[in-house]
Amino acid sequence: MIVYRRVVYMETGKWFNDLVSWCNINNGFLTGLFSFLALIVSVTAIVVSIHTARIPYRKRLKLSSSLDTAFYRMPNSNNIKSSTIGISVNAANTGSRNINLSYLGIAVSKPLHGRTKQITKIRDEITGTGIVAPAEVKTELFKTDDLIAALSELDKRTKLYLFARDSEGKEYFHRLGCAAQMFKNLSER
Repeated sequence: MIVYRRVVYMETGKWFNDLVSWCNINNGFLTGLFSFLALIVSVTAIVVSIHTARIPYRKRLKLSSSLDTAFYRMPNSNNIKSSTIGISVNAANTGSRNINLSYLGIAVSKPLHGRTKQITKIRDEITGTGIVAPAEVKTELFKTDDLIAALSELDKRTKLYLFARDSEGKEYFHRLGCAAQMFKNLSER
């Protein structure tokens, strides 16, 4: 067993000596190889530093919706009834800077030419101020009657989106469903 280890050690030592000799003879190759590795490390460091520098200027907006329901007690009995008031569209700023919204609400996607889509707003105005600070939520309420009137004019297969546009022109989408399903849900309540 000891002899075997010596043989392996001697062969490894010879191989290492040959490698060192080859490197001494061909030092231009190693210089080029190490220069290339240094270049890769430098480029990686620059990309990481640019990414880190952009973090304070990041804009992110998360869109969500909820069905607003009112509960009331019937005057002559103890029965509790409920009715749908409308839909709230919420925009939560999960980024690192203020976002000034020019529109927040529900939009309709209509196909134009192949894959291109035209976004049509259900209601144009935005209530209150459009500025949403980081970790703040902006909410817009769409009344049931207004939505039913708008949805009844649309094709059943029309896609609905939660939609927001900021003052810089960036658009945020979140799929809500199709017009027929939304119309059915609002009409039943």
